[in-house]
Amino acid sequence: MYESFYRLKAKPFALLPDSSFLYQGSEHQAAYSLLEYGILSEAPFMVLTGDPGVGKTSLLQKLMAEHGTRHKIGLVTNARYDIEQLLPWILLSLGLSTKRLDPIEAYHLFSEFLAQESKRSRRVILVIDEAQSLGAELLEELRLLSNMNDGRTLKLQIILSGQPDLYTLLQRIDMTQFAQRIVVDYHLKPLTEIDTANCIRHRLQVAGGRPTLFTDQACTLVHRLSQGNPRLINQVADITLTYGYAEQASTITAKLVAQAALDRIKGRILPLAATEELIDIASAVDESLEHHGPSGMLSTDEIADTSPEAALTQSSEEDYQRAMVLKDLEQFKEAVELFHAVARDKSMWFKAYAQVGFCYVKMREPQAAIQSFCTALEDPTAQPKEVMEVLYCLGRSFESIGRVDQAKEVYDRINQNTPAFRDVAHRLSRLEVSQKPTRKVDERFTTRQSWFSGMVDNVQRFLIGSQK
Repeated sequence: MYESFYRLKAKPFALLPDSSFLYQGSEHQAAYSLLEYGILSEAPFMVLTGDPGVGKTSLLQKLMAEHGTRHKIGLVTNARYDIEQLLPWILLSLGLSTKRLDPIEAYHLFSEFLAQESKRSRRVILVIDEAQSLGAELLEELRLLSNMNDGRTLKLQIILSGQPDLYTLLQRIDMTQFAQRIVVDYHLKPLTEIDTANCIRHRLQVAGGRPTLFTDQACTLVHRLSQGNPRLINQVADITLTYGYAEQASTITAKLVAQAALDRIKGRILPLAATEELIDIASAVDESLEHHGPSGMLSTDEIADTSPEAALTQSSEEDYQRAMVLKDLEQFKEAVELFHAVARDKSMWFKAYAQVGFCYVKMREPQAAIQSFCTALEDPTAQPKEVMEVLYCLGRSFESIGRVDQAKEVYDRINQNTPAFRDVAHRLSRLEVSQKPTRKVDERFTTRQSWFSGMVDNVQRFLIGSQK
């Protein structure tokens, strides 16, 4: 309906899982990296959990697409606890049999298939979606099937994906033997406000449209309504495009989002949040909404503030958003230049230099990324959670160029302040087991009381102070 009007090659916010539209924000990147780590490190069991609609299936589809040529992957999507055995569903997912086989015959067929794939240096990976529906008995069947792995060669890997009920099930005392075999597990959380805006722009760009079609204020309202749930983001954005087409609107504003959401929630089925403000926003004029910044509606005092400092902050925010668009379009050099300009506003220092670091990571310039992340961490006003994210990226950058000691130092600092942060514990244990020889580097990176160590100490003192 609206595709031709907005010059789109496809519907950007379709509900069907499509890995080509998957936006890999910080959460999805972490989950994907951990699953890849599990495949490469030959983890027998991996678990991915998350609320409905957060993008688990799309993430798994991407994983299967990228690893399907090296391994044989079977996807089981509709098995339930009330079926007698899981093995026939597994054989069907691998294309081995569509017939009802005797249990012994089915087991022999699966065993022979594992052996044949192993001789070809290929592993069999089973992906069980909606695994919370299996129940304890079928999960026990999976555990017994994993015993086909011998002591030297891993033939079978299993990825369980499901809703939070799966996590609860695996914590039961009768599931202890199963839980002990899980090497990788990750709970996928909703998108942040920034990631929601970037997700909307990313999907528009993939569909061939203008990434800035939705205003910053519209993206902010979509986030508040959806609470960062990708499926709800798609629902709200899709209906809003329909309203935009009906009004022949060249730009999607927060007012259009509010009007579309108001009509959509009349049925009381779609679980949107923060709907109380929709009537006011839907009845406001668009000009007033243009002062609505990324963090919500401005107060009367803020709108009236015309001081040079306020003007600088507003200009910096606008430049920051333009730089984010350039980054999403993979125009990294231009984005870096604009982020550097944004950093002149001291209130934007941390955000701007962190994004410079992310750009350099994408450009595969880890040395420049390290310098940018360190510069960002010099800002003592940064929020603890944001600091942890940048420290993690700093550690990954050190690790990527063989600076193992520096990577361990960063991961240790993260572990001290935020235990169980992402896959830091796994990375630390891996680095300790297989210590790589470090390259010859500048003294500022190798001296124990270096400028870098001092900087991280300052960050840690700030974190401790902020928690009091």
